[in-house]
Amino acid sequence: MTITRTMLRAATLAVAAALVLTTALAGCSPAAREAIVFADVSWDSAQVNNRIAAFILTHGYGYDNIEYIPGDTIPLFQGLRRGDVDVNMEVWVENQQDAWDEAIAAGDVIDLGNNFGDNWQGWLVPRYMVEGDASRGIAATAPELRSVFDMPKYWELFKDPEDKAKGRFINSTPGWECTEDNSRKLTTYGLDGTYTDFITGSDAALSGSLAAAYARGESWFGYYWAPT
Repeated sequence: MTITRTMLRAATLAVAAALVLTTALAGCSPAAREAIVFADVSWDSAQVNNRIAAFILTHGYGYDNIEYIPGDTIPLFQGLRRGDVDVNMEVWVENQQDAWDEAIAAGDVIDLGNNFGDNWQGWLVPRYMVEGDASRGIAATAPELRSVFDMPKYWELFKDPEDKAKGRFINSTPGWECTEDNSRKLTTYGLDGTYTDFITGSDAALSGSLAAAYARGESWFGYYWAPT
């Protein structure tokens, strides 16, 4: 993962997953069919993908024995390897590269393709901080900001209300591999001396923080991803 983008490869594609699973289940009576278990990791796009695949299975193939197991990134991926989970619709591979490579090499999981190609993850500030936004009457407050390595001189724009001697970096949630990656990067980039590592409590808290700051035209520095 870089400061500006990373590549996402999803473990399964909704239609492909449905076709593969229903092919394997062909000929089974409804009473004999075991549940298909989805890894219900705790972010919106993965949960949407799970429901789309389940909808196809139920309404396209008449298979309604669906279960969702909530949990964190690595435990659910290991559950997939063990067979406790049947489908993981969204794996951010670069956040768990070693575990992914090991599982693929062992033949424990099958990669059925990319869920969406317009994806990225990275560290963000609002564009109006760098360029301003005349339509909203917002002047640029960090016009020379070009790189993560410029962030120390702008820390006061992101002042942490709980530690006013540092700025605040808005990290993602506990249990996500990207959260640990972000924490390591904060140290690797030399930002731990000027920014606190604020780990949000949930997906909603993270997205709400970003949306609220943007709506008010305020400063914000943190992690997010697309297409969510």
